[in-house]
Amino acid sequence: MGKATDTTLKMGEEKIPKLLAAYSLPVYMSYTANAVYNIISRAFIGNDTGTLGIAAISVAFPITLIQMSFAFLLGMGGSTLAAIKVGEGDKTGANRILNLSFQMIVVLGIAFTVFGNIFLDRILLTFGASRDVLPYAMEYGRILLFGCLFQMIAIGITNYMRVEGRTGLAMLSVIIGPVINIISACVLILWLRLGLKGAALANVLGQFGCAAIIAFHYVTNKGFFRLNGSILKFEYKLSLEIIYLGLSPFAVQFAQGMVSIFLNVVTRKYGGDIAISGMGIVTTLQVFILTPIQAVNMGSQALIGYNYGSKKHDRIRDLVLYGIAVTTAILIVEYVIMRVFTVRIVSLFGSEDKELTAFSARALVTFLFMLPLIPTQVQGAGFFQAIRKPMHSILLSLSRQAIVFVPALVILPRFFGLDGVLYAGPIADSISFVITLPMLVYHLRKLRKSSMSQSQVLAVE
Repeated sequence: MGKATDTTLKMGEEKIPKLLAAYSLPVYMSYTANAVYNIISRAFIGNDTGTLGIAAISVAFPITLIQMSFAFLLGMGGSTLAAIKVGEGDKTGANRILNLSFQMIVVLGIAFTVFGNIFLDRILLTFGASRDVLPYAMEYGRILLFGCLFQMIAIGITNYMRVEGRTGLAMLSVIIGPVINIISACVLILWLRLGLKGAALANVLGQFGCAAIIAFHYVTNKGFFRLNGSILKFEYKLSLEIIYLGLSPFAVQFAQGMVSIFLNVVTRKYGGDIAISGMGIVTTLQVFILTPIQAVNMGSQALIGYNYGSKKHDRIRDLVLYGIAVTTAILIVEYVIMRVFTVRIVSLFGSEDKELTAFSARALVTFLFMLPLIPTQVQGAGFFQAIRKPMHSILLSLSRQAIVFVPALVILPRFFGLDGVLYAGPIADSISFVITLPMLVYHLRKLRKSSMSQSQVLAVE
């Protein structure tokens, strides 16, 4: 295939800022659209159903996080391996990985839907639902589970579009979901007054729209990635490779789900349903605020994987450092804006409940106090994931999500009460940064030395 028609060649040749922007912007647009939908739907529910409605969404949210973790396991694990295969020139092998990932995602998605509906009440009680919140959470969660398969396809398979170089299509496929969500939420919640049912139905409709575009593309695609007869074949060894490379994003997302559950339980113990609702507002806004980091991290995965497979180590170093610098600057600006307009921001979720507004405002600025340190940790974990060092990536990811945060949630509230829950966030961010920085610097220098050695060998030849 000639240079002019091979969209993957630019991964190893384009200027870093332009390339990273091209691959990250579609992810950013899609993540932002989804984050905006979450904010809008919770604002609708907060003003329509009140504190119990927001609490219901908060205790049901870990279901979504756990589903996403398995989509990351198979989607990002498979796409990372596929990117390396493409860098090595093996596009047939890359397509075989796509089909196997799709097969595994479908099987898991169906299993989640069945299992979740059977045990939903027990699951939600474990996730921190009080007896007052449980009926609302059941109403929301039951419908949400039927979009599980669509959500897993949307999250998992979109990664292959970036490996293929179809960044525009990747953006369209994942933006269409939140757009459908927002329009449906306006109709179902504001017009038809369906409340939590409307919010859940809007979510499922959006996920279906996204999954439908992705499936149609890979059935009709003329490129090297396409769904074909091999989707019915299971390859045990290849599936283990996919799972191995997907362990890091899986661990991060799964840990986030488990931590979210634990956070709900601890928050309810020390602050009741008001505090659960307030922390639900904080975590919803946190997802929106962290969107630039996640976008750059996701956008750079295929780029780092390709350049690692092509042995262009200098470009990997530039990708990581540039990504950290840009996202850190963005988060500093975001925190300043959040600090100035704190009360106005949290008031969107129900300004009539003064107790909820007061707690949410204090929780937002305290819990996210060390926000600018997060990009180094996220990009560091993503770097190790992309160069086939998932154990390093898991360690760094879990240092923030679980290894530090969970013990902090156990210890600090015993001394500081509900404030201890808020202090756990910045403490986890700070310690994980201290752990990540030396590991990242060491391995980037190691890659640079390897690149210099290769250059010397080529010069001698």
